[in-house]
Amino acid sequence: MSFHQYVKDRIILIITWLISLSLSFLVIYLDLSTGREFVRGASITYCFVLGACVLTGGLLFDFLYQRAWFREIKSARQSENRDEIELNLYLQHPVTGEQKVIHELLNRQYHAFMNELLMMRKQREQHVHFTNQWVHHMKTPVSVLHLITQQPPTPMSKTETEELLQSVQEETERLTRGLELMLSTARLDKFEMDLNVSQLSLSHVVRQVLNQHKKLLIRQHIFPKIVGDDVMVESDSKWLAFILTQLVTNAIKYSREKEGSKTLLFTIEKKGNSVLLHVKDEGIGIAEQDIPRIFDPFFTGENGRREGDATGMGLYLVRQVCGRLGHAIQVSSVLHEGTEFTVTFTGDSLHKHVMG
Repeated sequence: MSFHQYVKDRIILIITWLISLSLSFLVIYLDLSTGREFVRGASITYCFVLGACVLTGGLLFDFLYQRAWFREIKSARQSENRDEIELNLYLQHPVTGEQKVIHELLNRQYHAFMNELLMMRKQREQHVHFTNQWVHHMKTPVSVLHLITQQPPTPMSKTETEELLQSVQEETERLTRGLELMLSTARLDKFEMDLNVSQLSLSHVVRQVLNQHKKLLIRQHIFPKIVGDDVMVESDSKWLAFILTQLVTNAIKYSREKEGSKTLLFTIEKKGNSVLLHVKDEGIGIAEQDIPRIFDPFFTGENGRREGDATGMGLYLVRQVCGRLGHAIQVSSVLHEGTEFTVTFTGDSLHKHVMG
């Protein structure tokens, strides 16, 4: 607030003081104009009484001028109903410059609070919805395992035993992936507390993720290949592995039938101060109209509806994690030919997102 505005807010008191001073001078002038050398005590008393009356009138006028504002503040303080508090915090009648500044600050704080509240409600709704979907999808592997264990203990051939064990392993892997996705969703709420940024060998992290999915890759006849020189990137090893795991499992889940083996290509590219990791599969691809929405929560698209076990949360979490780490992710795809994801690592952006 400027000095000019400060003076303007007190103009009524200033005018009151000037009127009181002028009237006092007038009384003294009239008293001395009678030929007396000194001002009489009665005249001085009259000046005090006159000044008090003028001051009382000025204060009363100032109070009436700001009464609407005072009433709103009193009503807001006495209100116990939440809706009334929300209404009264939006004060409607600021008069002085100070009140207008307070009014603006209260409105900013109120809107920030409401935005935060809406965001928390949205996150809670997403969490509840995802939990419901996750429980629904986990029923399938649990039911399959339950049916397997309920089979009568009859002798089985070697082939039947291998098929049974493979079914158990597949359903167990589905359960494991579902549990890991659920745990990652829970940890995302406390992302900063679960963060350990360091210099990582990009190809080493890629190989670790591929080794964890070796059996699934072999089962789907997918041959992974890493191209490009190894580089060091600044990231969190666990969260980076989570990102790559989602991309690899999507490549496996949405692989297409093809004679011979299919290639899952990881290309490491150094571009200026950035490092780009391209992950390209030979899967069924993504429909063009679905590409802008694949990172939205709970969006499954045509492929997810066809598969039936998609939660629509995997790529959403990938985008969230990339954003919090300061990495960028883009996607391009051709239907029936394959999909390519590109993760961009930039050290500066990581510090801005994590430390900020």
